[in-house]
Amino acid sequence: MRNLFRDDAAVSVTMEYIIFSMLFISLFALLYVSFGDMMVNGPKETVIQNKFSDIGNMMTSLVTDMYLILPENGVIESDYMIPAKVGGESYTINANLAMTDQIFELVSSSGEETSVTISGIAITIPINGTVSSSDINHRISYDSRK
Repeated sequence: MRNLFRDDAAVSVTMEYIIFSMLFISLFALLYVSFGDMMVNGPKETVIQNKFSDIGNMMTSLVTDMYLILPENGVIESDYMIPAKVGGESYTINANLAMTDQIFELVSSSGEETSVTISGIAITIPINGTVSSSDINHRISYDSRK
């Protein structure tokens, strides 16, 4: 019976297994922490930037089209659709800078920003306002009598 408790031949195999397991777990944890941001957030930022550019260009085209068919003494209104979320985040479209800088600024809830220029129309007609993507109705209106 004493020889049974003194037999340590399997200890080296068990210790080897534990040491290698800990090394591989540590390596995979390090890789996950290092590359997780690059594999998840990098593509998300790219998607948000590209989609914001598309939405900003759509808004610029909409304002340009309204400008081209603008009545001399009247009101024109146009409803438009934008995605509620881009990259899983809501966003706002800010046109308050349009009169001075002639840009639409799109800002996501995480702080991603994209600015899209307006094609010189802000000098002729005043463009201002802010809209959130989570709003149900989106409308641009212009009253040339004011």
